[in-house]
Amino acid sequence: MFSVSLELPEFEVVNQEILPTHYLVHVEKKDKEERCPHCGFLTSFVHDRRTRKVRDLSVLNKPLYLLVLVKRYRCRNCNEVFTASFESIGSHQHYTKRFCLFLYEQVLGTTIQEISRKYQIPYSTVERIFYSVAHDKAKEHESVIQEIQSDQDMTLSMDEVAVRKGHSYETVLYDANLGAVMGMHHNRDFDSTLELLSLKVLHPEKVKNVVVDMWDPFHKAVRKAFPHARMIVDKYHVVQKVTQAFDQVRKKIPGLKKARFILLKGYENLKEEKRERLNELLEKHENLAYGYYLKELFRDFYQSQDDETAKRLLKEWLQLAWSSPFPSFHEVAKTIENWKDQILQYFKTPYTNGRTEGTNHKIKNIKRRAYGYRNLDRFRTRVFLECTGKTYKKQVS
Repeated sequence: MFSVSLELPEFEVVNQEILPTHYLVHVEKKDKEERCPHCGFLTSFVHDRRTRKVRDLSVLNKPLYLLVLVKRYRCRNCNEVFTASFESIGSHQHYTKRFCLFLYEQVLGTTIQEISRKYQIPYSTVERIFYSVAHDKAKEHESVIQEIQSDQDMTLSMDEVAVRKGHSYETVLYDANLGAVMGMHHNRDFDSTLELLSLKVLHPEKVKNVVVDMWDPFHKAVRKAFPHARMIVDKYHVVQKVTQAFDQVRKKIPGLKKARFILLKGYENLKEEKRERLNELLEKHENLAYGYYLKELFRDFYQSQDDETAKRLLKEWLQLAWSSPFPSFHEVAKTIENWKDQILQYFKTPYTNGRTEGTNHKIKNIKRRAYGYRNLDRFRTRVFLECTGKTYKKQVS
């Protein structure tokens, strides 16, 4: 006869039933005595008995239910009545702890609705179980991360991600060394950013570098929170500004709509036939060739091998940008001059927001998967758990 192995040492199997749709296992606790939670006195006097149906992990793709004999004891010392406790089942719960953990792991990477349908469990039940386990897991991750951060210097990076239409943003704080999301906060102004940094960074003296884009409230908040940290402007955001300036030049020249891809892509990444087409366009349009030269020259600036070379090349590029006839390049040159020190800091401490941008893409996928979140706290919990656990554990190991 087929026998189900529970691997729950606290229980003794009394009977097993194999039904067409599920397995049913009758169990009772091996211990015959319980300690009173009121006075601590051991008692074996049973007040009454009840049966609770508890779902456990499936066996051979069929649900497994435990019919647990739950005893209520009367304490001989204080005369209070109490229910026996179980290691594998929470108080008043109808799911084993390991089944709750299983559901939590199943929900990660998908939606609660999907798991609810798959295992035929009410949506509200899966939701309650998931966020109950998620709360404990988030605390566990946070304590481990904080312990690691207390023993080493930190490099932080910050960026924003849109969560709703109408310029509704969440600021994401990221540990660049551990590859871990440290926290999120609604909005991206000075006050909300400063609050995020104050709440999530428990060892501000350990912060040595902060990577940001050219958003002034981020800059001011970081200076306020970490006055001695080195500020680095993410190079991809700077290159993006220059590329957008060149794109404005392209848009003013008729007939180049279909050539956008060729013009904006790096020259070294183009195939031979595309390079021939590009050379034809640059020979035909003098202003386009000027703007393209400025774009590629700025990309070459980031290939500098040392700080001094970078300073010289940036100075030369700014002179060329200001002398060009293009207002878009004048505007970007002004922006670069305002952030010049933070841009050049990259060549001393070469950190970027590359991993943060990748995490932002994952955050957007989490949002799209659920068609948005009304509860932002639950959204942040999801992001923290799905974008943190594996990354910092790999880094530590």
